[in-house]
Amino acid sequence: MSKNKEYKYTTHHLLPRSRNGNSEKQNLVSLREGYHDAIHRLFANQLIAEQLITTINISSKALRPDVKQWLLDVLNSRDITDINEWYDDWVIK
Repeated sequence: MSKNKEYKYTTHHLLPRSRNGNSEKQNLVSLREGYHDAIHRLFANQLIAEQLITTINISSKALRPDVKQWLLDVLNSRDITDINEWYDDWVIK
């Protein structure tokens, strides 16, 4: 495989349109098509915090109980539906 392979890119909404996200520049990122497809296959239109919860659940048998609890405590200490808790200001302004 050539090192100069051209990848196709697609636009991903950080806050999904189905979750009241808009198509303004700060809510969009360019991702390689395969990565974008994988995100949606794994996480549908979850917010980033919800994606982390899904990842914890998927990996729960491999995680040490104290690590799993620490991750859940961090997630529970914030409002998972409030994008201000998770994204830099430049993303959501």
